[in-house]
Amino acid sequence: MDYAHARHAGNAGDVFKHVALLAVLDELLRDPAPLEYVETHAGDGLYPLGSNGEWSDGIQRLWTDPGTPYASVALVSRYAQLVRGFSKPVAARPEVYPGSPLIAKALLRPGDRMRLFEIDAQAARVLRRTVPDAEVKQEDGLAQLAAPPRALVLIDPPYTQKQQWIDAARAAARIPGVPLLLWYPIKALTRPRALIHELAKQGVHGTAVELHWTPLRLKRDRLNGSGLIFVSLPRAPVGAVCAALVDLGPALQTHGEWGAVEIGF
Repeated sequence: MDYAHARHAGNAGDVFKHVALLAVLDELLRDPAPLEYVETHAGDGLYPLGSNGEWSDGIQRLWTDPGTPYASVALVSRYAQLVRGFSKPVAARPEVYPGSPLIAKALLRPGDRMRLFEIDAQAARVLRRTVPDAEVKQEDGLAQLAAPPRALVLIDPPYTQKQQWIDAARAAARIPGVPLLLWYPIKALTRPRALIHELAKQGVHGTAVELHWTPLRLKRDRLNGSGLIFVSLPRAPVGAVCAALVDLGPALQTHGEWGAVEIGF
């Protein structure tokens, strides 16, 4: 998992993360009070897709007509339609993929705010052009994260180093009571389980939902699944994401089977 997210844009991990982001924002935006969206690793914001890429096993699997009868139609179909709106109406495949900032922007209201962290200088410059009305900080999002008044925080570092797993847990602990969505990759279960243990050790408790699209018993050195940790959030978005698994699992599976896990801690 390298830091250049453009190589992974639109992959199965993005699909799962962004479906969950829609579910969480749906719930939080029921409150008329202004909301601040905060992201620790915002990237470029929008990614042109080449003729080949991980997107072919991700968003391409959902690149269907708007009327496709997904069981969780209110969530998965909305996500697919939202992403489809960034490409030409007749495009046979996605031409670009919107990152989390643009997914969030599509739902946020005029009175809401966005604070985006991106440590890479080039990516930060692109991000400012992509989301010109957002506050973009060229800083380490995990190190600078502090408790905002009313916000949703998305923590999704690249996890290129083992320390980033620990740093993510410690950053979450610094914002007690703030609604938080924390994404993590799954190649094997060692580091994901250590992450949950570290969160609990730091006094952070919530619910983890994982989708495994490649059987872990195959021990493939690749992204075999991903997880999302919901902290200080109502049960409704967790339930919506779990319901969406009946659509996402069959669509994203790579070896004829998929699995999902929900962990409360």
